[in-house]
Amino acid sequence: MSVIVRFPPGSCRTTRPPACLTKVDFRLLGPLEIGHGTRSFTLGAAKQRAVLAVLLLSANRTVSVESLADRIWGHDSPPSSLRTIRTYISRIRRVLPEPVLQTNSSGYLLRITPDALDLHRFEQGVAYARTRLALDPAAAATALRTALALWRGPALADLGPAMIRYTEGPRLRELRLAAIEDRIDAELRLGHHARLIGELLSLAAHHPLRERLIGQLMVALDRSGQRADALAVYRRTRDRLVEELGVEPGPALRLVQRQVLTETAPLRKVLLATASRRREPAPR
Repeated sequence: MSVIVRFPPGSCRTTRPPACLTKVDFRLLGPLEIGHGTRSFTLGAAKQRAVLAVLLLSANRTVSVESLADRIWGHDSPPSSLRTIRTYISRIRRVLPEPVLQTNSSGYLLRITPDALDLHRFEQGVAYARTRLALDPAAAATALRTALALWRGPALADLGPAMIRYTEGPRLRELRLAAIEDRIDAELRLGHHARLIGELLSLAAHHPLRERLIGQLMVALDRSGQRADALAVYRRTRDRLVEELGVEPGPALRLVQRQVLTETAPLRKVLLATASRRREPAPR
């Protein structure tokens, strides 16, 4: 997958990366992309994109050439790795405005504003939504949908076998999944129980030991008049936790089960924010 750079119509008259490129939009939440307007060209191979990804994930902090090599090749860096990194840096610098990619005595620094990277905008949107969740779930749901719309596919998936794909990819996937859970929480608070069931069934099938999702599915089923199905979901999850991990469900999921069993007042809140996520096996 190529890195894409887009230029505003009429702003640049060449097909090469122009000096007039003064504002760029870096996109990590999907295939690595640099955007500006509507024009585009290709930047290098997978490892060259991986170098840029490392710099973006360390934005506004100096990264040594040795650290770059380690995060691209791990312990299997070839003898030529440092020279190759410097070549990639030179090529990346050609497509960016001069002040963006800087060199100092310790290494390289990519200087950008927070809104120049989609990952930063995503994190800011999620953080804002979490402050609104309890008092204004509608605002929280809107902010979370906007943040999640920044994702264009799996993060870092186009970087080939670069080490950063395996060290940072799981962390970014977890950020996205937690934001999806927050959005579902907000929508449950708004009473959108029935229309969430299909999505939650699909999510639970992909993450069968993720207790917060399972609890949300139970809540959605129970509020939609499907109490027996909600309890069946709990039994299946408990059996799987015991069989695969040797543990019982956590306190938050057990609380949901008790509320469904005793038919207490409608579950107005999804009390699963502290549900243990360590029960979800680490991505392989």
